[in-house]
Amino acid sequence: MRIENALEGTVCGVDEVGYSPVAGPVVAAAVVLPRGQRSRRLAGLRDSKQLSRERRERFFAEIDAIADVSVAEASVAEIDQLNIYQANRLAMARAVAGLNGAPDVALVDGHFKPDLPCRFENLIKGDERSLSIACASIMAKVTRDRFMTVQGERYPGYAWASNVGYGTEAHHLGLLRFGPTPLHRRSFAPLNSWVTETRIDAFRFVPIVRRVCPAELFELRAGLVAVFDTQRRHLGMLTRGAQGWRIRAYAYTDEMADPAVGEGPLGAVHNRIVREPGLAALTEVVRSA
Repeated sequence: MRIENALEGTVCGVDEVGYSPVAGPVVAAAVVLPRGQRSRRLAGLRDSKQLSRERRERFFAEIDAIADVSVAEASVAEIDQLNIYQANRLAMARAVAGLNGAPDVALVDGHFKPDLPCRFENLIKGDERSLSIACASIMAKVTRDRFMTVQGERYPGYAWASNVGYGTEAHHLGLLRFGPTPLHRRSFAPLNSWVTETRIDAFRFVPIVRRVCPAELFELRAGLVAVFDTQRRHLGMLTRGAQGWRIRAYAYTDEMADPAVGEGPLGAVHNRIVREPGLAALTEVVRSA
């Protein structure tokens, strides 16, 4: 609270969560802690992304009990209409407006410059420097994670309970199988070049290699390549890591069921790492499977 206590009047911390995911809203929180707050219950609080889910939930309850808290969002439709930066500013402004009283000063994490009814100061890595910003980070992240977990039950197949809308391999796999949901951000790369009206069209992906018998390779995003057979059936993924490209094989027995990992036409090379750079080596491994 050193930064907060050095400022006059009511000080709130503001932070957001959900800038980068390809699905779900962006959520912001504003938190006003009691002046001079040094609760032992908040000891160890820092950037929410560095804490386990269990610790975030515990801190969420502690903060909610002692602070003036307001959480707000900008919807997926607003993100697509305005762009993510402006939607972020909007969510922050809504969060501050929802406090019990207008603060005198807002400490805002990062470079965002929301339209606020008070003076604000930007703090780079603010969740490491300001307790109120760290609290806002917790409130925003837990709220958004809970929402995406519930939505994952409504839209199964995208692993939202674990990735909360970020573009993981499991999430991309769901997009390939079931197409986008109303919670997917159509304006975000790579979705803005993948999406048709209802489903992903594999042959609109950026092709890396065409006519690789018996498969075709398509880049989904940097470091992630999908492998299809010539009937557009998904066979696996190629993911780039520090050691090279790792091959992941999938086999489908039911349209809605999870695929069998390590099986199918690429099963013989499942988890193999191709260390040689370039597409020639990848192509040869897929062809030989």
